[in-house]
Amino acid sequence: MRFWNSTKWTQLCYFLPAGVLAGLTAVSLHGYTEPVFTVEQIDTDVASAAQTTEADAEKVGKSTAVTTKAAPSVKPLSEISDGYRDGTYTGTGTGFSGPITVQVVIEGGKIKDITILSTTDDSPYIENASALLKTILATQSTNVDTISGATYSSVGLTSAVRDALQKAGGSSDSDTALPTLSAQSSSASSEVPSISAVSEPSAYRDGVYTGTGSGFAGAITVQVTVSGGQIADIVVLNTSDDSPYIDNAMTLLHIMIANNSTNVDTVSGATFSSVGLIEAVRNALANAGITDGNSSNSTPASSAVASEIPKGRFPYPDGVYYGSAEGYRGETTVAVSLKDATIDNIMVLETEDDMAFFKKAEGLLQTILQQQTTEIDTVSGATYSSEGILGAVEDALEQAKQAASGVETTTTVVTTLSTTTTETKTVTETTEQLPSIYIAGEYIGTAICYPDAYEDFYPYTLTVTVCIENDQIVSITDAEGFGSDYDTLNDMYIQRAMDGTKKFPGIAVQILTEQTTEGIDAVSGATCSSDALLTAVQDALQQALRGEG
Repeated sequence: MRFWNSTKWTQLCYFLPAGVLAGLTAVSLHGYTEPVFTVEQIDTDVASAAQTTEADAEKVGKSTAVTTKAAPSVKPLSEISDGYRDGTYTGTGTGFSGPITVQVVIEGGKIKDITILSTTDDSPYIENASALLKTILATQSTNVDTISGATYSSVGLTSAVRDALQKAGGSSDSDTALPTLSAQSSSASSEVPSISAVSEPSAYRDGVYTGTGSGFAGAITVQVTVSGGQIADIVVLNTSDDSPYIDNAMTLLHIMIANNSTNVDTVSGATFSSVGLIEAVRNALANAGITDGNSSNSTPASSAVASEIPKGRFPYPDGVYYGSAEGYRGETTVAVSLKDATIDNIMVLETEDDMAFFKKAEGLLQTILQQQTTEIDTVSGATYSSEGILGAVEDALEQAKQAASGVETTTTVVTTLSTTTTETKTVTETTEQLPSIYIAGEYIGTAICYPDAYEDFYPYTLTVTVCIENDQIVSITDAEGFGSDYDTLNDMYIQRAMDGTKKFPGIAVQILTEQTTEGIDAVSGATCSSDALLTAVQDALQQALRGEG
């Protein structure tokens, strides 16, 4: 009997498992035919719906073709990350008078803040247009409507923000609704209008005439005053043209008055409005011409209407009377000259309103002179300035009325109020005595100023300092607004709420006079600030009750 050598047996053990595995594999593959696989490369633009995934192949079962996934198309960063790259970016667009540059802050992939860095557009227009920045922040999109009356500035701001967002990874595809300024409306003629020189009389009959011409957006109506045979004044009564165009075109009115002629050049960039104004003035003067034979011009115009100035409506002593009233940003003061019981002249002495708006309203002065009344409509787009002018004239006429009745006119001087110093040292009469529980000292009251239904500003914190002596409120000072979203434009409204106007006493003087916060009226034009200021004073008084100064 022969035995295996132990060493050889040990070596055989190493090969035995491999042999067994090979045998099993051969048995399992018996009769197997190798399938042929194909790989199809799909164009990267094929929609994902047409792609076959591994799970889809299992559902098909017998399909032997395996297709790879198409490479994804490159998307804008703002779409991939659901936002923009964080950081601070600047962008520039073109406004009415030149470039507008903004700074856009991106946080967490979203538009966090937009600041106007520079612009040459007039303040009233850019201030109006800047309201759309809040809409951009709220909607996270530049697909916003322009602000009526500030179209160019609106487009400039929107373009600047879009420019900044492009740098932050934004996609122009998501902002295709950027408003544009076309050279004409779809209904307007494609041809730029022109106007030729005409033969004019050497002089016109004195009087006030109205006429109408065709501007860019519709009819333009003017009022022309003739004095001493010469054009003395031209006032635009009505127009639908955008402010930048009509404002530019109105410069030629001064040339007409200086030359006593309507044969003037149109203003570049405002041709439609220029032609409309020239036509309107010509139509107004069409029946006012004087020939050498002192007869009327032979060219009639049905749109020209002459009117006589009514006389003697104000039976007051001749003289100059002064009046003031509240406009948009402050008081407007005028001097009214009366002669033969008739308003002979009105001169604006002072106004705090923005000149762009005030100039719009200033045409009311000529209407008052023509109609000899202040019962006239305000100018659209300049309502506050209009009310300031009308109120100032009415105030001056009231002074004249007092002079006629022999009553000595007196001016009541109210304690000067401001956001830094609002105080009174004596209270001669009070309607409600405060209980003797206040602790003397200075207390800082706080309140939140919330926007009204228009939501034209962000909520902000308002503080005010209230001083208590001998159970009396002796001063209300240092009203101030602040907060991360605080806009310094609100300073004007806080001051208005503190100071009040000629018609509406300020919150501070009401409280100081009445020695109570009950029954205090808000100041018109600063209602939200008035409410917040009143709440802040009440907060300070609550502290005084506890002696927390």
